[in-house]
Amino acid sequence: MSGATLKDVAAAAGVSVSTASRSLADNPAISEATRRRVKKAAASLNYHPNAQARALRSSRSNAIGLVIPSLVNPYFAAMAAAIEEAAEARGFATIITSSAEDGTKLASALDALSSRQVDGIVAVPMHGAEEALAATAALRPLLLVDRHLGDLPAVVSDPTPGIAAALALLKRRGHSRIGYLSGPDSTSTGRERLEVFLRESSGLDVIVHDGGFRRKEGYKATLDLLDSQVTAIVAGDSMMTFGALEACHNAQVDIGKQLALVGFDDFVFLRYQPSPVSVIDQEVDRLGVAAVDSLIHAIETKTTPRGVVHPTRFIPRPSTAYGPQSGPALAAQQ
Repeated sequence: MSGATLKDVAAAAGVSVSTASRSLADNPAISEATRRRVKKAAASLNYHPNAQARALRSSRSNAIGLVIPSLVNPYFAAMAAAIEEAAEARGFATIITSSAEDGTKLASALDALSSRQVDGIVAVPMHGAEEALAATAALRPLLLVDRHLGDLPAVVSDPTPGIAAALALLKRRGHSRIGYLSGPDSTSTGRERLEVFLRESSGLDVIVHDGGFRRKEGYKATLDLLDSQVTAIVAGDSMMTFGALEACHNAQVDIGKQLALVGFDDFVFLRYQPSPVSVIDQEVDRLGVAAVDSLIHAIETKTTPRGVVHPTRFIPRPSTAYGPQSGPALAAQQ
Protein backbone atom coordinates (compact mmCIF):
# COMPACT_ATOMS: atom_id res chain seq x y z
CA MET A 1 0.00 0.00 0.00
CA SER A 2 1.54 3.32 -1.07
CA GLY A 3 0.92 6.57 0.80
CA ALA A 4 0.04 4.81 4.04
CA THR A 5 -0.30 7.05 7.08
CA LEU A 6 0.44 6.48 10.74
CA LYS A 7 -3.31 6.23 11.30
CA ASP A 8 -3.44 3.33 8.80
CA VAL A 9 -0.64 1.55 10.66
CA ALA A 10 -2.41 2.03 14.00
CA ALA A 11 -5.68 0.65 12.62
CA ALA A 12 -3.92 -2.37 11.11
CA ALA A 13 -2.15 -3.11 14.40
CA GLY A 14 -5.23 -2.50 16.52
CA VAL A 15 -3.66 0.25 18.64
CA SER A 16 -4.04 4.01 19.08
CA VAL A 17 -2.14 6.41 16.82
CA SER A 18 0.08 7.55 19.68
CA THR A 19 0.90 3.94 20.63
CA ALA A 20 1.80 3.23 17.01
CA SER A 21 4.11 6.24 16.83
CA ARG A 22 5.88 5.34 20.06
CA SER A 23 6.22 1.72 18.95
CA LEU A 24 7.93 2.79 15.74
CA ALA A 25 10.23 5.00 17.80
CA ASP A 26 11.14 1.97 20.00
CA ASN A 27 9.79 3.70 23.10
CA PRO A 28 10.49 1.36 26.04
CA ALA A 29 7.13 2.26 27.60
CA ILE A 30 5.49 0.13 24.90
CA SER A 31 5.71 -3.65 25.27
CA GLU A 32 7.99 -5.53 22.92
CA ALA A 33 5.07 -7.57 21.60
CA THR A 34 3.13 -4.43 20.69
CA ARG A 35 6.19 -2.87 19.04
CA ARG A 36 6.68 -5.98 16.92
CA ARG A 37 3.01 -5.99 15.91
CA VAL A 38 3.08 -2.32 14.92
CA LYS A 39 6.33 -2.69 12.95
CA LYS A 40 4.90 -5.70 11.13
CA ALA A 41 1.81 -3.66 10.20
CA ALA A 42 4.02 -0.77 9.05
CA ALA A 43 6.07 -3.09 6.87
CA SER A 44 2.99 -4.66 5.32
CA LEU A 45 1.64 -1.21 4.47
CA ASN A 46 5.02 0.03 3.20
CA TYR A 47 4.89 2.86 5.72
CA HIS A 48 8.11 4.89 6.05
CA PRO A 49 8.48 7.65 8.68
CA ASN A 50 10.36 10.77 7.73
CA ALA A 51 13.99 9.77 8.24
CA GLN A 52 15.24 13.35 8.01
CA ALA A 53 12.92 14.44 10.81
CA ARG A 54 14.07 11.58 12.98
CA ALA A 55 17.67 12.62 12.48
CA LEU A 56 16.90 16.03 13.96
CA ARG A 57 16.47 14.40 17.38
CA SER A 58 20.23 14.00 17.68
CA SER A 59 20.83 17.79 17.65
CA ARG A 60 19.90 20.43 20.21
CA SER A 61 18.54 23.91 19.51
CA ASN A 62 17.91 24.92 23.16
CA ALA A 63 14.44 26.01 22.11
CA ILE A 64 11.00 24.58 22.81
CA GLY A 65 7.72 25.13 21.02
CA LEU A 66 4.38 26.05 22.58
CA VAL A 67 0.99 25.80 20.88
CA ILE A 68 -1.97 27.35 22.70
CA PRO A 69 -5.52 27.86 21.42
CA SER A 70 -5.55 31.65 21.79
CA LEU A 71 -3.27 34.54 22.64
CA VAL A 72 -6.33 36.66 23.54
CA ASN A 73 -7.75 34.34 26.22
CA PRO A 74 -6.16 35.60 29.48
CA TYR A 75 -5.80 32.07 30.86
CA PHE A 76 -3.72 30.84 27.93
CA ALA A 77 -1.80 34.11 27.79
CA ALA A 78 -0.87 33.62 31.46
CA MET A 79 0.11 30.03 30.73
CA ALA A 80 2.34 31.11 27.85
CA ALA A 81 4.03 33.73 30.03
CA ALA A 82 4.67 31.18 32.80
CA ILE A 83 6.10 28.63 30.37
CA GLU A 84 8.31 31.18 28.63
CA GLU A 85 9.69 32.45 31.95
CA ALA A 86 10.34 28.96 33.31
CA ALA A 87 12.02 27.86 30.08
CA GLU A 88 14.23 30.94 29.99
CA ALA A 89 15.39 30.20 33.53
CA ARG A 90 16.50 26.78 32.27
CA GLY A 91 18.35 28.23 29.27
CA PHE A 92 15.68 27.53 26.64
CA ALA A 93 13.98 29.96 24.27
CA THR A 94 10.26 29.50 23.59
CA ILE A 95 8.58 29.78 20.19
CA ILE A 96 4.87 30.46 20.74
CA THR A 97 2.05 29.98 18.25
CA SER A 98 -1.73 29.58 18.43
CA SER A 99 -4.22 27.16 16.90
CA ALA A 100 -7.56 29.01 17.23
CA GLU A 101 -9.11 25.79 18.60
CA ASP A 102 -8.75 24.23 15.14
CA GLY A 103 -7.24 20.77 14.71
CA THR A 104 -5.91 21.51 11.23
CA LYS A 105 -4.19 24.68 12.46
CA LEU A 106 -2.71 22.76 15.38
CA ALA A 107 -1.27 20.19 12.96
CA SER A 108 0.23 22.99 10.87
CA ALA A 109 1.70 24.62 13.98
CA LEU A 110 3.32 21.34 15.01
CA ASP A 111 4.86 20.99 11.56
CA ALA A 112 6.15 24.58 11.65
CA LEU A 113 7.74 24.10 15.07
CA SER A 114 9.31 20.81 14.02
CA SER A 115 10.79 22.46 10.94
CA ARG A 116 12.48 24.95 13.26
CA GLN A 117 14.14 22.03 15.03
CA VAL A 118 12.79 22.76 18.52
CA ASP A 119 13.96 20.25 21.12
CA GLY A 120 10.46 19.57 22.42
CA ILE A 121 6.90 20.86 22.24
CA VAL A 122 4.17 21.72 24.75
CA ALA A 123 0.71 21.81 23.19
CA VAL A 124 -2.91 22.33 24.23
CA PRO A 125 -4.61 19.54 22.25
CA MET A 126 -7.93 19.30 20.47
CA HIS A 127 -9.81 16.70 18.49
CA GLY A 128 -8.86 16.50 14.85
CA ALA A 129 -5.13 16.64 15.52
CA GLU A 130 -4.59 13.18 17.04
CA GLU A 131 -2.45 11.86 14.21
CA ALA A 132 -0.33 15.01 14.01
CA LEU A 133 0.28 14.94 17.75
CA ALA A 134 1.22 11.27 17.69
CA ALA A 135 3.56 11.75 14.75
CA THR A 136 5.24 14.66 16.52
CA ALA A 137 5.65 12.61 19.71
CA ALA A 138 7.51 9.98 17.69
CA LEU A 139 10.14 12.53 16.65
CA ARG A 140 10.71 14.69 19.75
CA PRO A 141 9.40 15.03 23.32
CA LEU A 142 5.79 16.20 23.26
CA LEU A 143 3.79 17.15 26.34
CA LEU A 144 0.14 18.13 26.42
CA VAL A 145 -1.01 20.81 28.83
CA ASP A 146 -4.44 21.83 30.20
CA ARG A 147 -6.24 18.92 28.47
CA HIS A 148 -6.01 15.18 27.94
CA LEU A 149 -6.17 13.59 24.50
CA GLY A 150 -5.56 9.89 23.98
CA ASP A 151 -2.71 8.38 25.97
CA LEU A 152 -0.16 11.15 25.43
CA PRO A 153 1.37 12.53 28.67
CA ALA A 154 -0.32 15.70 29.94
CA VAL A 155 0.02 18.32 32.67
CA VAL A 156 -3.53 19.04 33.85
CA SER A 157 -5.50 20.19 36.86
CA ASP A 158 -7.87 18.07 38.94
CA PRO A 159 -11.16 20.00 39.17
CA THR A 160 -12.57 17.98 42.07
CA PRO A 161 -11.05 19.76 45.12
CA GLY A 162 -11.94 23.26 43.93
CA ILE A 163 -15.46 22.50 42.69
CA ALA A 164 -16.30 20.39 45.74
CA ALA A 165 -15.19 23.15 48.14
CA ALA A 166 -17.13 25.81 46.21
CA LEU A 167 -20.34 23.80 46.26
CA ALA A 168 -19.87 22.95 49.93
CA LEU A 169 -19.77 26.68 50.72
CA LEU A 170 -22.84 27.39 48.60
CA LYS A 171 -24.73 24.63 50.39
CA ARG A 172 -23.77 26.11 53.76
CA ARG A 173 -25.09 29.46 52.54
CA GLY A 174 -28.44 27.79 51.87
CA HIS A 175 -28.33 27.61 48.07
CA SER A 176 -30.32 24.78 46.50
CA ARG A 177 -30.97 26.13 42.98
CA ILE A 178 -27.61 26.59 41.30
CA GLY A 179 -26.68 27.32 37.70
CA TYR A 180 -23.57 26.00 35.98
CA LEU A 181 -21.87 27.54 32.96
CA SER A 182 -20.19 24.57 31.35
CA GLY A 183 -17.10 24.85 29.20
CA PRO A 184 -17.12 23.26 25.72
CA ASP A 185 -17.86 19.53 25.75
CA SER A 186 -15.36 19.04 22.93
CA THR A 187 -12.52 19.37 25.47
CA SER A 188 -11.56 17.04 28.30
CA THR A 189 -11.64 19.96 30.73
CA GLY A 190 -15.22 20.86 29.81
CA ARG A 191 -16.41 17.28 30.21
CA GLU A 192 -14.49 16.53 33.41
CA ARG A 193 -15.56 19.71 35.21
CA LEU A 194 -19.20 19.13 34.32
CA GLU A 195 -18.99 15.56 35.59
CA VAL A 196 -17.51 16.75 38.89
CA PHE A 197 -20.10 19.52 39.24
CA LEU A 198 -22.99 17.11 38.72
CA ARG A 199 -21.53 14.61 41.16
CA GLU A 200 -20.83 17.16 43.88
CA SER A 201 -24.21 18.90 43.45
CA SER A 202 -26.21 15.68 43.83
CA GLY A 203 -29.52 16.39 45.57
CA LEU A 204 -29.60 20.05 44.52
CA ASP A 205 -31.74 21.67 41.85
CA VAL A 206 -29.15 22.49 39.20
CA ILE A 207 -29.46 24.02 35.75
CA VAL A 208 -26.61 23.44 33.32
CA HIS A 209 -25.99 25.66 30.31
CA ASP A 210 -23.58 24.40 27.68
CA GLY A 211 -20.93 26.98 27.01
CA GLY A 212 -18.13 27.35 24.52
CA PHE A 213 -14.83 29.07 23.88
CA ARG A 214 -16.16 32.64 23.77
CA ARG A 215 -17.21 35.17 26.40
CA LYS A 216 -20.49 35.95 24.64
CA GLU A 217 -21.66 32.36 25.13
CA GLY A 218 -21.19 32.79 28.87
CA TYR A 219 -22.99 36.12 28.69
CA LYS A 220 -26.10 34.69 27.02
CA ALA A 221 -26.16 31.62 29.25
CA THR A 222 -25.95 33.77 32.39
CA LEU A 223 -28.95 35.84 31.31
CA ASP A 224 -30.88 32.59 30.80
CA LEU A 225 -29.85 31.37 34.26
CA LEU A 226 -30.95 34.64 35.85
CA ASP A 227 -34.35 34.23 34.17
CA SER A 228 -34.47 30.73 35.70
CA GLN A 229 -34.24 32.30 39.19
CA VAL A 230 -31.05 30.57 40.30
CA THR A 231 -29.52 31.97 43.49
CA ALA A 232 -25.94 31.03 42.61
CA ILE A 233 -23.90 30.53 39.45
CA VAL A 234 -20.69 28.53 39.04
CA ALA A 235 -18.59 29.19 35.94
CA GLY A 236 -16.74 26.27 34.38
CA ASP A 237 -13.86 28.24 32.85
CA SER A 238 -12.40 31.73 32.57
CA MET A 239 -14.33 32.83 29.47
CA MET A 240 -17.62 31.78 31.07
CA THR A 241 -16.59 33.82 34.13
CA PHE A 242 -16.05 36.95 32.05
CA GLY A 243 -19.39 36.46 30.31
CA ALA A 244 -21.15 36.04 33.65
CA LEU A 245 -19.64 39.24 35.04
CA GLU A 246 -20.71 41.23 32.00
CA ALA A 247 -24.25 39.79 32.06
CA CYS A 248 -24.71 40.53 35.77
CA HIS A 249 -23.45 44.08 35.27
CA ASN A 250 -25.83 44.75 32.37
CA ALA A 251 -28.75 43.13 34.22
CA GLN A 252 -27.94 45.27 37.28
CA VAL A 253 -27.59 42.20 39.49
CA ASP A 254 -25.56 42.97 42.59
CA ILE A 255 -23.10 40.08 42.89
CA GLY A 256 -22.61 39.03 46.49
CA LYS A 257 -25.91 40.62 47.55
CA GLN A 258 -28.47 39.36 45.04
CA LEU A 259 -26.54 36.46 43.53
CA ALA A 260 -23.60 34.28 44.53
CA LEU A 261 -20.99 33.86 41.79
CA VAL A 262 -18.05 31.46 41.60
CA GLY A 263 -15.57 32.08 38.80
CA PHE A 264 -12.81 29.92 37.35
CA ASP A 265 -9.10 30.84 37.42
CA ASP A 266 -7.70 33.60 39.60
CA PHE A 267 -6.99 36.78 37.66
CA VAL A 268 -5.91 39.94 39.46
CA PHE A 269 -8.85 42.01 38.18
CA LEU A 270 -11.32 39.53 39.71
CA ARG A 271 -9.98 40.50 43.14
CA TYR A 272 -10.81 44.17 42.53
CA GLN A 273 -14.41 43.91 41.41
CA PRO A 274 -17.00 45.80 43.52
CA SER A 275 -17.58 42.38 45.05
CA PRO A 276 -14.30 40.44 44.69
CA VAL A 277 -15.00 37.15 42.93
CA SER A 278 -14.59 33.75 44.57
CA VAL A 279 -12.75 31.42 42.22
CA ILE A 280 -11.80 27.83 41.55
CA ASP A 281 -8.11 28.29 40.85
CA GLN A 282 -5.88 26.02 38.76
CA GLU A 283 -2.73 27.99 39.62
CA VAL A 284 -1.78 28.36 35.97
CA ASP A 285 1.77 29.45 36.87
CA ARG A 286 2.39 26.10 38.57
CA LEU A 287 0.97 24.20 35.60
CA GLY A 288 3.33 26.08 33.30
CA VAL A 289 6.39 25.42 35.45
CA ALA A 290 5.47 21.74 35.82
CA ALA A 291 5.15 21.43 32.03
CA VAL A 292 8.56 23.00 31.44
CA ASP A 293 10.25 20.86 34.09
CA SER A 294 8.78 17.66 32.65
CA LEU A 295 9.58 18.55 29.03
CA ILE A 296 13.17 19.64 29.66
CA HIS A 297 13.84 16.57 31.79
CA ALA A 298 12.64 14.44 28.87
CA ILE A 299 14.83 16.38 26.44
CA GLU A 300 17.93 16.01 28.60
CA THR A 301 17.39 12.33 29.43
CA LYS A 302 15.96 11.31 26.04
CA THR A 303 12.85 9.89 27.69
CA THR A 304 9.10 10.43 27.37
CA PRO A 305 7.76 13.45 29.30
CA ARG A 306 5.92 12.66 32.52
CA GLY A 307 2.33 13.76 33.03
CA VAL A 308 1.36 15.72 36.14
CA VAL A 309 -2.02 16.25 37.83
CA HIS A 310 -2.25 19.40 39.96
CA PRO A 311 -5.20 19.91 42.35
CA THR A 312 -7.43 22.95 42.04
CA ARG A 313 -8.25 25.07 45.07
CA PHE A 314 -11.23 27.22 46.04
CA ILE A 315 -10.58 30.83 47.06
CA PRO A 316 -13.68 32.31 48.80
CA ARG A 317 -14.33 36.04 48.45
CA PRO A 318 -17.34 38.36 48.94
CA SER A 319 -19.05 37.29 45.68
CA THR A 320 -20.30 34.18 47.51
CA ALA A 321 -21.43 36.03 50.66
CA TYR A 322 -25.04 36.04 49.43
CA GLY A 323 -27.52 33.46 50.74
CA PRO A 324 -30.99 32.88 49.23
CA GLN A 325 -32.97 33.76 52.36
CA SER A 326 -33.58 37.22 50.94
CA GLY A 327 -35.07 35.82 47.72
CA PRO A 328 -33.95 35.01 44.18
CA ALA A 329 -31.35 36.93 42.27
CA LEU A 330 -33.77 39.31 40.59
CA ALA A 331 -36.11 39.85 43.54
CA ALA A 332 -34.96 43.45 43.98
CA GLN A 333 -36.02 44.20 40.42
CA GLN A 334 -39.51 42.67 40.56
